[in-house]
Amino acid sequence: MPDELSPAVVVLQRKLDEQLQAVAETKKIINMLLKSMGKPPQYADVAEGSGIIRADQFYGKPFATAAQKYLELRRQACQPDEILRGMLEGGFDFDIMPWEKSDRLRSLSLSLAKNNLKFHRLKNGSFGLREWYDPEFLTKERQNDAAPKGRSTKKKKRGRPKKGAKAKGPKLLPDTKSRPAVDQTARKEVKAAM
Repeated sequence: MPDELSPAVVVLQRKLDEQLQAVAETKKIINMLLKSMGKPPQYADVAEGSGIIRADQFYGKPFATAAQKYLELRRQACQPDEILRGMLEGGFDFDIMPWEKSDRLRSLSLSLAKNNLKFHRLKNGSFGLREWYDPEFLTKERQNDAAPKGRSTKKKKRGRPKKGAKAKGPKLLPDTKSRPAVDQTARKEVKAAM
């Protein structure tokens, strides 16, 4: 009997964690508003940080693993700047990365976009975990992105080139780099020799 209830306990624990996270975030917002009004914080039990990340949570972890863990904690797609802040808050050491300090956000975005086996970039610029999304939808979206956009149905005008446009001359034979008049002379000599 106890084993049958284990899945229900896991689901309820997950729901409780989400509710506690929402409460902590609300308390943090209240504290920030009070601080902006020049008043002391009302809730001392919440830190200035997000309240969901330990200070050493991402320390010593590879970049992709740390980013994945952060997104798993948030349980939603996040903008690159949120991911960067969360990883810094969790102790990720960006100094070991070959990125310029001033270019970290751009480098983070590029790295997540390149790792499309694990991460998925949404149209709004946020990143989520690929496993969260329907594989058929992702395949269709990739095909749509790969398709040429905005093909023109207009026919090219023929006739005189516009003033200042580069004129196209006669095409050269593939093996030669000589002028067309010389090519015509060479052709006549070849015909005469036959």
